[in-house]
Amino acid sequence: MIPEYLWAKKTNDGELWHPLVLHLIDVAAVAEKILSREPASTRSMFANAFNLSWHEAKPLILFLVACHDIGKASPGFQLKWKEKRTVLENLGIKLPKLPDISINHAFITQLAIERFLKELGWSENLAMYCADAVGCHHGARATSTVLNDLEGNRHGVDDRNWSPIWQNIFKSLCTLFAIKNVPSKSTLSGAEFMLLAGLTSFADWIGSNEEWFPFGNIDHCDDLSGWFKKSQEKAKRALDSIGWENRSPLAIEYRNFTEIFPECVPPRPLQETVVKAMSETKTPGVFLIEAPMGEGKTEAAFYAYMELQRQFGHRGMYMALPTKATGNAMFKRVLKFLRFFSSRRTLDLQLIHGASQLNDAFQKLRINQICSDDGGGGICASEWFTHKKRALLSEYGVGTIDQALVTILPVRHYFVRLWGLANRVVIFDEIHAYDAYTGTLLFHCVRWLRALGASVILLSATLSPEFRRRLAEALGTTLPKQEEAYPRLTVFTGDECKQIGFTTEGSRCQTIAIEPIDSVLTTIEICLREKKSENIFTGVVVNTVQRAQELYTLLGDGDIIEVDANIVGKRLPDGTEVNLFHARYPAGERQRREDYVLSVYGKNQGNGGQLKKRNGQHILIATQVVEQSLDLDFDFLISDLAPIDLILQRAGRLWRHQRKERPFLHPILCVAGVAGDSVGSFGSPLWWNKVYREDILLRTWSVLKAHGSKIVLPNEIDSLVRNVYDDFVMPTDKEMVEKLEKAEIDGEGNCFAQRSMAHRAVIGLPDDGSWKDANRFYLYDEDEPGVHHTLKAMTRLGEDSVTAIPLFLSDNYDPLIEPDFAIAKQWSIRSISLSRLWVIKKLRSKGVPAGWKKQPLLRNYYPMLFDNNGNWTENDMVKLDRELGILYKMKEG
Repeated sequence: MIPEYLWAKKTNDGELWHPLVLHLIDVAAVAEKILSREPASTRSMFANAFNLSWHEAKPLILFLVACHDIGKASPGFQLKWKEKRTVLENLGIKLPKLPDISINHAFITQLAIERFLKELGWSENLAMYCADAVGCHHGARATSTVLNDLEGNRHGVDDRNWSPIWQNIFKSLCTLFAIKNVPSKSTLSGAEFMLLAGLTSFADWIGSNEEWFPFGNIDHCDDLSGWFKKSQEKAKRALDSIGWENRSPLAIEYRNFTEIFPECVPPRPLQETVVKAMSETKTPGVFLIEAPMGEGKTEAAFYAYMELQRQFGHRGMYMALPTKATGNAMFKRVLKFLRFFSSRRTLDLQLIHGASQLNDAFQKLRINQICSDDGGGGICASEWFTHKKRALLSEYGVGTIDQALVTILPVRHYFVRLWGLANRVVIFDEIHAYDAYTGTLLFHCVRWLRALGASVILLSATLSPEFRRRLAEALGTTLPKQEEAYPRLTVFTGDECKQIGFTTEGSRCQTIAIEPIDSVLTTIEICLREKKSENIFTGVVVNTVQRAQELYTLLGDGDIIEVDANIVGKRLPDGTEVNLFHARYPAGERQRREDYVLSVYGKNQGNGGQLKKRNGQHILIATQVVEQSLDLDFDFLISDLAPIDLILQRAGRLWRHQRKERPFLHPILCVAGVAGDSVGSFGSPLWWNKVYREDILLRTWSVLKAHGSKIVLPNEIDSLVRNVYDDFVMPTDKEMVEKLEKAEIDGEGNCFAQRSMAHRAVIGLPDDGSWKDANRFYLYDEDEPGVHHTLKAMTRLGEDSVTAIPLFLSDNYDPLIEPDFAIAKQWSIRSISLSRLWVIKKLRSKGVPAGWKKQPLLRNYYPMLFDNNGNWTENDMVKLDRELGILYKMKEG
């Protein structure tokens, strides 16, 4: 009778309380409904974890999930409700006078489950890791020190009083779920551990919601089977309400490529190659697509997802991009793709990054949804999944690579995020864009995803040979001795690797004239004036924000151009429109500029799909934010010197679409910093060596100098990248050799250090036992305020940063007052990331104001007050300019 009087949840006044055993059953019912809506492949993964059929494994899994809170049957938890002492003592339970109510009941759960499973005959390791997976459902695993401290009688959890209670609950649950089988498995693999841990936490989040699971009472404990049936109905309604529907494939029947993408008729060679490869693939795998810009890699990846899901039962898709801007652009493309399939059932699609509230397409989807006329389906963005820990549980997602990589870093509930990507298709776009640290995390992430039954698709136009080698090594295989020529598809399935070469469309081959110029900004200004034409759309991509701001200012004053009262550029006296785009604008302003840039310099299609005629003289000055995934089309391009793969990415924005009229016979790319017979300094005042590895810049400089006055894309992409990264020929110039040797020592040293940091940063690996180590220090999410960057889980290396909210006198800011939702949302749209060390120190010394800590939209931000002239009130060396963004009135360094 005693377990019926143990509580799991209560109202603040204690008038109502929910018996513990009923809560355990609620959560098991949720787990049962979650798994019933999963594809059969997911259920098979759970069954295989115990070497049982699904019919045999299902009761065991529900039993384990149900046991998740059995540790609440302990004095440390029960006496958090002081009034319970008398009730329990009257039942004959001896209680400590001063119980430690700070004890984590989930870790007591772990001790109790492990003990009981061993008594049932489970192997020691299997019992230990199943108990660990269930016991960590509050976000963190128990260390051996913590568990040893909880053992015995020191905290009032003694065998005489509480073990019989645990046994009573365990036996009741065994009877309810008809537990008969003892698994033959000796332990859990890393992937199996994450599956069980993730499911338990997810089910507990749902089953603990009082709106969906109202409190029961002691009378309900007399019929646990009846309560379970009622809980199953509640679980069904709860999952319906959050948009967790049956994970059925987009396409049940085979569809050819042109059925899905009628605009791609006929399919390009890349797309035909992917179609053929999917038809020959027998298991989930890792697929690396290397092909030039504009060849239809994204559509090929979407088709691959559809076929992989149809064949292997994958449960959804996540698209990982390098930046928020590229994620925003991809979100619209994924939305368009999913609309083709959304009439049969509702699909949930999330935009997963820190500025998703600024994306109009996503916000409209959240508010209005997109439903079919007959009510049979549609696309929604459920509010429940917008929480950062839940976002990856959504069926479809688009976001940054950071969201995927944080799943393998030691943050709280990392296993829930991993569970969200399990048995999915995860697409990583623009994978060349990462340094050694983030790239190493990517390899580890791919290993985990593969172990969790996912398929992975990797996309790039300009990839170094070293990346392919390291990817093959991470997957336990090797590349073919004689690799296929670029472009190519590399397929990793099982322990095999094969490559398929293909051609590109002949009409897309173009010769780009290369003109070296000096790095001085006045030289760029002269070049812009010399290359003027009646109708010309020019891009200038520079390596630092300050350089972009200075060049924009150097071009002279003009009339401000506004759209909806927001500045988007200026018009010079000769009629030329100049736009500035970089990452040092408040978030809302940056989004508006991104939208405007795409509308002016993008594809510019009419209603009939035809490209519109473009008129006038336009110059876009930007940083690396336009380098990847944004569909921009320039007639003429100037670029600062950068690593060769990024130079080629920027060149891919030249003549991107087939327009009838162009101002020149051939596309022209001017590269700043390449003019002259000797290489200059990449340090002060350029600071390019703070952005890119100096040895790669020197190699790129040398290769471009030797290559000549033109490059042919895409034919020379692979050879140029290889000549810089793999087959570099050392120059004969003594000064250049000395510079290069010193830079290579520094570069290789930094690269080794970054890889070492990445190896140490992860939760371990799925196949070598390192994941078993629970003695890890749990880190904070990257956006957590007031935390030193060394205590944050970093998906990218770089300078420490904070996110601030610019405020003005007219905002009537009061640090003690909690802003209401409307004001908080308005202010949060202004957020801006800052990395200057002295600015960070000043903001952190002030801290997050008390009023903001109560407001969910603002608690991660620091206020930054500016006067009416835009000067920061703490230090007027910082200015917020409506036209230029954040200005530092000093040289970068």
